[in-house]
This record gives sequence, C-alpha cells and structure tokens, in this order.
Amino acid sequence: MTSRSLKIALLSTTLLGLAAAPLAAETLTLQWQTANLTEKQFEPVWHAIIEEFEAAHPDIKIEPILVARADHWTRFVTAAQAQQAPCIVSVDVTTAAYNGYLIPLDEYWNAEPEGFRQAWSESILSAARWDGELWGVPSWGGVYAEVYNRDLVEAAGLDPENPPATWADYMTWAEALSGDEQWATAILGGRTDTTTRTLLTWIYSNGGEPFNEDMTEARFAADPRSLEAIKTYLGMEAEGLAAPGATTINYLEQTNLFAQNRIATMRNAYWSIAKVLGDNPDLEGKLFVADPPMNVEEKATVATMTADSISSSCAHPDEAWEFIKFNNERKWAVQRATVANWMPLRNDVSDEPEIADNPMLRKFVEIGGYARTYPLPHPHWADISTNDIVDAVQEALLEPERVEEIFRALDVKLNEKLNDV
Repeated sequence: MTSRSLKIALLSTTLLGLAAAPLAAETLTLQWQTANLTEKQFEPVWHAIIEEFEAAHPDIKIEPILVARADHWTRFVTAAQAQQAPCIVSVDVTTAAYNGYLIPLDEYWNAEPEGFRQAWSESILSAARWDGELWGVPSWGGVYAEVYNRDLVEAAGLDPENPPATWADYMTWAEALSGDEQWATAILGGRTDTTTRTLLTWIYSNGGEPFNEDMTEARFAADPRSLEAIKTYLGMEAEGLAAPGATTINYLEQTNLFAQNRIATMRNAYWSIAKVLGDNPDLEGKLFVADPPMNVEEKATVATMTADSISSSCAHPDEAWEFIKFNNERKWAVQRATVANWMPLRNDVSDEPEIADNPMLRKFVEIGGYARTYPLPHPHWADISTNDIVDAVQEALLEPERVEEIFRALDVKLNEKLNDV
C-alpha cells in the first residue's frame, strides 16, 4: 500500500469512527431573573438550587440575572419587547401576561401528577391566573402580620401574651406605647407598593372591599368600611401614635425605626425579622408576632405572591418548566422560609420540622391560612398600586381634612383604568 493509500485508509477509518461515536449532548443556557436574587439572605439558597439542578440536568446551565429591585420590571419589559427576556422570570403576572410577555402554563401544569398540583390551594393559584389561564407557579410570598417588641410592650405595662385582637385594643396599646420620641407604629406612605399592601391589610381587617369582585369598580371611598379603615390608619400620625414623616417611610425606614426601638410594633412580613435582627442583633428573642387587629370575625390580611413564569421570548420552554418544577420542590420551599424568611406558598410544608419547631414562623404560616393574595388580578395593577393609590395616601397624609374627597377622586380615576382593557 502506497503512503497516499495508507493516509486515505486511516482518514476513512477515523471518519467512520467519528460517525459511529455518539454526539456530545449540547448544553443550553436558561437565564433566570427575579429581583430577589440580589438579596443577601436568599443568596445561599439560590446558589444551592442552581448547583443541584445543574448536577441533575448536566445538559442545562442556569444563568442568574442579577438586577436591582428598582430596575427589575423596567429591564424585563425592555428585554421582553425586544424578544430577549430571560426564560424564567418572576414579575407582575397579570400585567406581563396582558402585554404578551409570558406564555400560559396550563399545558405543563395539567400534565403533572395530581399530587404536585394539589400542593397549592386554588386561592393561591388564583393570583397567578388571568383571563382563564395559568401564567405562573406561586413560589413564595410574604404574609403581613403584626410584629411587636416584647421589651417595649412590657415596659408600657402591657401583656405580650394577650396582644390586641380588635382595633380598640390596638389603639389602647398604641397610646401606652407612644411618647418621649417613641411611637406605637409607623405608617407606610412612601413611594412603593408596600404602601398599598399595608393599606389593604387595614381595609380588610375592617371588612372593607376596595374593589368589587370582578375588579371593574374601585370602592376606597364608596365602601364605608374601606373609608373608615383609611381614616383610622392614616389618622394615627396626627394623633401622635405613629412616627412622623409617613410620606417618606418605606420598608427600609420602617424596619430601621423598629430596630432602633423607636416604634414598638410594625405591620410587616416574616422577611422583616431577618432585616431587623441584622440591624440590631440585641433584639434576638425579644420579638413576637400576632394576628393583625380585626374589627370583623372573618379574619383577613395580605399575602404577597411571587410566581415563576416562562417568558414568551424563551426558546426552550420545556427545559424552563423543568427548572420551575425543581425550584418549587418542598425542600426549597422550606429553605426559603428558614434561611431567607420567605413564606412558602405550598400548603404541604407546615409539618416540616424546620417550620413546626419555629414558633414565630409557625404563627406566620397560620396567619397565611386566612390571607388574601396580592397583587390583585388586573393588567393595570402595577401602575395602580405603585402610583395611583400611593399618590392618594401621600396627599391624604398632607391634607388629612380632605381624606374622603381625595379617595373619592381616586375611585373615579381608578374606575377609568379598571375598565380600560
């Protein structure tokens, strides 16, 4: 055999071998964007989630997209409009679905075993549904309860074992807890939708309904119980029971005041505990949580809902669904609760030892059993909750004599938006 023939034979053998060898699996990358990836307490959890998922799915790589909370929605919308949004996102479900930024998940959801689907209550799932379709899997949330400083409560001669059950009880406590540059609480009136969340807890606790059932009519002033709740809550600053400067108080300012022993009670979610103890470790073991004071027998508060969705830009929705399922396993629901202080939205984790053996966390889970989900299901909700309602709250705080007039004007304004779909 000539040298040339030998080279040809060797080349042919090599090519045949390559053809017979299995091709290496191609690795695809899924981007994951949620504002909470930038929050310190969640960092160890999401690192573990990605590491374990990639180990179980070596052909899939998860790329976390770290975006500051203030830029999260804007960045998502810009990318979605260019059809370049990350595959897996946690955004305002209804607004994103209405604008075509997400894909419905019913086909994936209905294909899962009944045991998986029953891990979420229909009440929780309803917050991820819009126009008859499911647009996200509820992953975690925050239940709004009343958190107290035990030392300040006892110093005021009050009994931590018998916290206020009604508004009248709470106002009695508020008077005892206020004075000498200390206040009972802080009104959230700053420019974030936390202002709206907290306002709704007061309205619900008085049996008020700020909207009709199908979200076509606003009733902040039209419903007497809603208006009474607004006047009572916002009026606490003028009465010296709430810290001054409410129009600039957001979550950060509220938790700072609480950590500094300037306010004795705050209406907040479980995640605020980690923030307060990080600011003031001396408060460890000195906090307790209770139901928000109610004026009605049927209890109600607010529970935020964060869902995992698949963007309409996603080229690999099947793989994205696999990650969403993995991300919402019981194990990670417990980890979010115990490490990041985020409430699980699955209804089958309350008996997990890490939760059952933690009295404060267990109480938040109990309160979550009667919470109403947030955000409310309307395409314009992001704008309504962050701008319109906050504008009215700030105006009413500055001109308390015009509260009813201000919220009647809000009803008119919102009625136009609610029906503009």
